[in-house]
Amino acid sequence: MRSWDVVNRYLEENKIRYISALGFFVLLFVLIVYIPFVQRKDVYKEFILDRLRSSTDLDIKVADSDLYLLPFPGIELNQIEIRKDNILIAVSDKVDIDISWFGLIKRMIEIRDISISGGSLHLERRKDGSFDIVEYLNGKKKEIEQKSNVKELLDDVNSRIGFSTEDFFAVSLKNIEIDNFTLVYNEQSHDKKYIVYFKKSQISVSFYGKDVDLLFQGSIDDQPIDLEMTGGLQNFPVNWEKLQFSAVLKTEELSLSLLREIFNIFPSGDFSKTKLSGRTEVIKEEGTIFKFKVRNQIKDLAYKGGLPFGNIRLNVDFDLDLINKKVAFPFIEAVWEGVAKATAKGSVNWKNRSLGQFDIKADYGDYHNLLKLGKLFQVREDLFDPNSPPGIFYFTGELNNIFAFKHRFAHIKMEAKYVDPLLSIPNFHAYIYNGEILGKAKIYPDIPKIEVEGDAHRLQVDKVLLPYLSEKIMEGELSSWFSFETQIRNHSRDSVTELFANMKGIGNITIKNGELVGYANFMVPVLNTVGKIIAFKGVDGRELKFETLRSDVKISGNEMYFPNMKLEIENSGMDVDGKGTVGFDQKIDMRLHLRLGGKYIGKGLQIPIIYAGTFGKSIPYVDPIWLGSVYTGMTLLGPYLIPLGGPYAGGVAGSVIGEYVRDLWDGVTGLFGGSSSEPDKKQKEK
Repeated sequence: MRSWDVVNRYLEENKIRYISALGFFVLLFVLIVYIPFVQRKDVYKEFILDRLRSSTDLDIKVADSDLYLLPFPGIELNQIEIRKDNILIAVSDKVDIDISWFGLIKRMIEIRDISISGGSLHLERRKDGSFDIVEYLNGKKKEIEQKSNVKELLDDVNSRIGFSTEDFFAVSLKNIEIDNFTLVYNEQSHDKKYIVYFKKSQISVSFYGKDVDLLFQGSIDDQPIDLEMTGGLQNFPVNWEKLQFSAVLKTEELSLSLLREIFNIFPSGDFSKTKLSGRTEVIKEEGTIFKFKVRNQIKDLAYKGGLPFGNIRLNVDFDLDLINKKVAFPFIEAVWEGVAKATAKGSVNWKNRSLGQFDIKADYGDYHNLLKLGKLFQVREDLFDPNSPPGIFYFTGELNNIFAFKHRFAHIKMEAKYVDPLLSIPNFHAYIYNGEILGKAKIYPDIPKIEVEGDAHRLQVDKVLLPYLSEKIMEGELSSWFSFETQIRNHSRDSVTELFANMKGIGNITIKNGELVGYANFMVPVLNTVGKIIAFKGVDGRELKFETLRSDVKISGNEMYFPNMKLEIENSGMDVDGKGTVGFDQKIDMRLHLRLGGKYIGKGLQIPIIYAGTFGKSIPYVDPIWLGSVYTGMTLLGPYLIPLGGPYAGGVAGSVIGEYVRDLWDGVTGLFGGSSSEPDKKQKEK
């Protein structure tokens, strides 16, 4: 409290002094600045316009102009036309030019701020690299040599516009505002035209001229863009290590057609309909590293001539070191709803030879859509030096819920190495259908082609078959060794269908403790056909459980060939062997032999079973030729078998077998995989 009393007393005692000092400065301002300014208003106005015309060598016509003093001295120009040699190059509705107070005190014109509202400017870059407006400013036409050195290029521009970059800030220009202004830019070398609309834009220099702020709100070719940038000013050439700046780019449904020149490196892709929305931030502190934060959503990717696809959300942080030629990715997250969701981290170094390493984790993923996406970004071959060594990229992955070849793998752990054009996977461990698969693979993404070799253990066979069949036909635990290769040759077809159609390979299968169910149970037609002839004691035709099913497998021509199938039926003394083909298109052509032995009469008897047609539509049936021969034999030998009794005795041969075979000869195929007509059934009932 005592301190405040001292200060208050001091202010009361010196109030008159402060008021007097303030009044003195106001009077001084009025006498030295304001009165001379008002008296020489027209002189200042003509002087400013003359300086603008002489410094640019342009004909500047102004419909109306006025000078103002407060809050800052300046000149307001209305309805401006800028010409060169009677050629109109720019127009503007209104331009405000603020003048520095210190300049007025020194009786000099120092431009402080420029504000442009409304208007347009036409700028054209010729095939030789020159700009038509540069020629106008220079006052003559001549060839301009393109220079690769940044300092030389800027010096060349400085000499053409009449002042250097240092002079630009030396005249106290601190702020430029451009609102509702259109820039039309033509690129002759590529026959391209860009229209840039400045809705609200500003570039400002700090009081001491060390920092610059840039704001652009507008559009390019009607695509909205919002850019904010802050950085430190440097003399040329730029010292990259000391350079400091930050920039934020915001986009909403921005068409990547704006970057068509860049995306020409992808010959298969069409990005004219691709839209980008989100935020991209770049930070450069003192040092050599640029830090990027990308939070964007990309949708409507497409192949040339194809339909748009994809809606991908991408979150990426990466550090770019141009001096050491290295980029580090501490965080990558990509989400394609319903297709893939993954995170990753890694780095790429291209100082000597491109070397990358990434660790990938996925919550879920669809291999076929990811393969489609990856092939979209295949780059042109002429971008690389054919004599330079290809890059090497190493990957480790833990992938969950991966969908491939109509199967969903619960978990895959793998290591991979990519050296163009081959992605080799020396080992992978996949968990699927309560079992596991161990193996290795090679993938050629450019073709694309796949080579896989491995072992499967304890897989639930019903779930393995379910994606290809309409209903369950088999149960049991599947183990297998396999080696196959396949590729996509026709990109217009479904990728899974194409991969199966071109598959070639070999392997073997073993199914234990299984059961044939539904239309795959061949015992149903066997019992219906010959069950009354042969005593199948203890056999329930409603189920067919087996101990083991084994066979080698060859894959070719869109089908699997089983040359030596063996089936041991559980607790029956019966077994089955056979061979035939099963197609990936659900076509089947199998020849089976049901062997009867042990306690059954007719030891060693083989019942041939034919399984041909289409899964779900055709059922197995006993070979009618074999059944006909049995009928003939039983009819002839029946009288001699009466003393033996049993199922072959007397009238059985004449009634039971005769009944089925007569149905066969009469064309009633319902017992053998077909269905009898309704009139025939009614006739039998009578």
